[in-house]
Amino acid sequence: MYVYVPSTDTIQDHWEEAKEDPREAYHFTSDLETFTRFIDDNPEIANEQIPENLGPISHIHPLIAAVEALRQWKITDGGYEHARAAKHLLNESLQLGLDKEHDSVIVRSLLELVALQAKLSHDNSDELSTAVEFLDDRYYEMEKGARTGFREIIDLVVNHTDPGKPFDRGLLQRLFVICIVRANRYRQEDHELKGNVSDQDACRDFIGKAIQIGEALDIDTTGVKRRYTEEYWRYIEAQGERDSLLKGDLIDDALRDPVVSATLGDDEKEEWKNEMQDAIRKGGRELKHSGNKIQKAPPGTLKERSETLQSIFKNVAVYDNPTKTLYWLVNEFELLPPFGVQDPKHHLIIDHVNNLHPNLSGHLTQVGPDDDITQDYAQDLLQSHVVISGAVITLIEDGWLRERDFFRLINLIPGLSNHTLWYLTDAINHLFDKEYAASIHISVPRLESTLYELLNALGDDVVRQMDGGTGTRTLGTLISQIGSHTGAEFQEYIEYAYNEKTGETADGNMRNRTAHGHLRIGEDHHINAVMPIIDILRIGYQLNPTPFVARFGHPSKYLYVNGGHLP
Repeated sequence: MYVYVPSTDTIQDHWEEAKEDPREAYHFTSDLETFTRFIDDNPEIANEQIPENLGPISHIHPLIAAVEALRQWKITDGGYEHARAAKHLLNESLQLGLDKEHDSVIVRSLLELVALQAKLSHDNSDELSTAVEFLDDRYYEMEKGARTGFREIIDLVVNHTDPGKPFDRGLLQRLFVICIVRANRYRQEDHELKGNVSDQDACRDFIGKAIQIGEALDIDTTGVKRRYTEEYWRYIEAQGERDSLLKGDLIDDALRDPVVSATLGDDEKEEWKNEMQDAIRKGGRELKHSGNKIQKAPPGTLKERSETLQSIFKNVAVYDNPTKTLYWLVNEFELLPPFGVQDPKHHLIIDHVNNLHPNLSGHLTQVGPDDDITQDYAQDLLQSHVVISGAVITLIEDGWLRERDFFRLINLIPGLSNHTLWYLTDAINHLFDKEYAASIHISVPRLESTLYELLNALGDDVVRQMDGGTGTRTLGTLISQIGSHTGAEFQEYIEYAYNEKTGETADGNMRNRTAHGHLRIGEDHHINAVMPIIDILRIGYQLNPTPFVARFGHPSKYLYVNGGHLP
């Protein structure tokens, strides 16, 4: 079985990146986390690889040396002096992290240090205080940077405190307040931004952690659980304005949530179930032209798909780098809605994941290029957008994706004008700032200019005759021209997503709805902000893959999943 082990050079490169930008420290600590997992789960590999890969660079950071000390203590019958050395090095690493604001180093050092001291029966008061102070600084008044280690640190404090002791109880109470204050702030931002689903998700996340802490404190969390349930419903309603079938799926997920299930009374559960059935029926009426029975995605499937993509992304990003992994995520063929017979010789990364997870769509849609959109295809388009955009947003929020990862891919597209590059950069910045309406209204028109400029660079005729001179061809004409370069499946996908009126059954026809002022309140959400940028990157690769392949290789050919390289 193939096991990925970060090389010495990779670890050094990631540390250099962290020194230049503290937000990049996560890649460095992820490298080292791989080795600490070996210590506990695969001692043979740990004994072989840690001295070989970490030994030559143990001087560049105390966290590296601490991994070797932990190995000596845990699996080579090392004495107490090795545990003491690991404790000293982890303390030194923690202090360096605090000094340099390397959040990932702080989190990793705390996780290892507190666990070590617990095994040694040493007092953890100072370290747990530092953990709470870290969260207080990062989240209380304002959220600073990515939500690095938020859940892990809360779990660490909850698991290593005794609510019966006044000092420990004080730490837990402070954590409870931090979570409630931050949830209130997200609620306020959501109100100011008129239904920002990302803020709604974050609000519910913090409330969920407050419930966990409250239960550890043995206090009445009935009100907090009611609020969690109400926030869940607000999220469902915001999503339901965009798509009825999605609303039905989310209600189904919510009813399975243990907090929601325990909070709702029997009458309320019945009301939610009725809403779910109404949403599914409404969604069925909204989809058109197929005559086939609509197959609703199994409960939780879309969330599982998104989490699967995130997991693959993180594993591969640790192995390589986020920009290259974003290149895969953008161009993985299987993530496009199925349209026509797939190439049986094409090696798909999702095929490897299917050993553990069901298919993204569950079927293939076979229609000719002259056929109207089918219910199956519309459903696939919707689900693929939900899955991909959900994964991208979470990866952004967790610090795995940075603006520069998108910039690097945009700048690889040959033929884009400086004007288009300028505005696409602006759209990406708005996306990361959660200013979704601004990002949509910049990126969607620039998708059209991207098509024009790239087809023009390829020598296609993109000029039309007009009274009094010439002008650019319409979007529909430009899309019809890309088929000779990309194939019919991708051409039809872009057609339905941005130009074809019937694409609106799948929340498509984005360009016309945006250009003519038909984008409705509630549609300025993360899905419509992420997908135009993703599709512009797809267009760049599809029309001229050479610079991408020269830099990164073919999509899916270099990745590894579940213990082995792809064929």
